[in-house]
Amino acid sequence: MWDVAEELKAMLVFAEHRYYGESLPFGDNSFKDSRHLNFLTSEQALADFAELIKHLKRTIPGAENQPVIAIGGSYGGMLAAWFRMKYPHMVVGALAASAPIWQFEDLVPCGVFMKIVTTDFRKSGPHCSESIRRSWDAINRLSNTGSG
Repeated sequence: MWDVAEELKAMLVFAEHRYYGESLPFGDNSFKDSRHLNFLTSEQALADFAELIKHLKRTIPGAENQPVIAIGGSYGGMLAAWFRMKYPHMVVGALAASAPIWQFEDLVPCGVFMKIVTTDFRKSGPHCSESIRRSWDAINRLSNTGSG
């Protein structure tokens, strides 16, 4: 990517997903109120990326008519593929590496991942896995409300 970008005189932009790194929409309170987590969705991340592309094209001299390619791996690859599907007018292509955007039957039973992750959470601390388990109850309760 680095070599090709230099050769093509392309600009590489690494967009930070909201709620990751320093992109906290509610600052230090971003994770303190479950209502704030309503804004942590892949759809909203895609909209953020669309706004970023528009901003860059509008503010960087010579960028307005330049093609854009979305690139990512794993979850970032899923976002790249979904971005191409949702905003085909904004990107000329997407490279999605190791991006499980579809699930295929009979590969790995669905519960295996959760068992592995739960084991890791238990190793993190005596109350970690139970706190996460309770958070799912809160998520399910909220999703069953009119605003959820």
